[in-house]
Parts: sequence; C-alpha cells; structure tokens
Amino acid sequence: MAEDLAAELDAYAAAWGRIATDVIADFWRRDHFRFYKAEEVSEVFTEFPAVLAYLRGNERLHESVSLAFSGVLDLGIPGPARLVSAQMEWRIAFRQDARDSEGRVFRHAGKAMGGWNHVLSLWEEVDRRWYLTGWCEAPDAAPIYLADLYYRMAADSE
Repeated sequence: MAEDLAAELDAYAAAWGRIATDVIADFWRRDHFRFYKAEEVSEVFTEFPAVLAYLRGNERLHESVSLAFSGVLDLGIPGPARLVSAQMEWRIAFRQDARDSEGRVFRHAGKAMGGWNHVLSLWEEVDRRWYLTGWCEAPDAAPIYLADLYYRMAADSE
C-alpha cells in the first residue's frame, strides 16, 4: 500500500512541477475534502475553493517548482482512508515579474528558496485511483531546522 501512495506522491510532485492549478487539483477528491495546510500560509483551508485560490496565486508567483518525497509511511488508520506521512524536500524559483494578490511586487520575485517539511496527507481510493482529501506541511521548530540546515550545507561541501 505504501508503494502505491509513494507513487501517487511522486505523480503529485510532477503535477506541482507543471505549475497548473487544474493539474494539481485533479489529485483532490473535492466532495470529500477535509483540510489543506501549507507551511507558508497562516490558516488551515477547510473549503476547497480556498485551496483553488491559493493554487491560482501560486501560478502568478512560481517560475519553477520541484518537490521530492521520501520516507513514505502508511500510518494504517482504520477504514478506507489512508493517512500517509512523508518527508518533502522542496525548491521554488519565483518569477521575476511576480506580484502579490494586491498587485505589489512580490518580496521574493526573481529569487529561489527551498527547504524540508514533514507532510501528513489523507487519501481515499475511488475506482482504483487514489485521491487526496487532506494535506498538512510542517517544518521542524526553528532551532532544529536551522541546525539541520547548517549540517546539511556542511555535508554538501565535503
């Protein structure tokens, strides 16, 4: 089961790489949507139209997106849904002409960033296809995250 969901996460990562709301949204079961929490957004979306607005906003901002998932675990909750944990490494380059929702120049325009998150995702199978119904990204606490960043950067230079 975890292998199937790892493949779904890889396909979801490829969809994000296309920077197309409709392609990403096709992974979601809208009629059973539960939640979406991105690390950079201060709220938990509980209605799918809010997720669509978030994704459309990303289309205006992103030049490129790369996601990679590892350590995928099916946490084995009872019932037909599957709760999956994974590590996510992400990299985003922002468009040179990126503007925020108010039309102002986006503060990261023309820049790139990346990082690591823990992800919990909720999946349901319909007609032999898996669909997302929930998503939560969480980085480690700042002191742990920064220490890990320093160690990873040092390891890259060895």
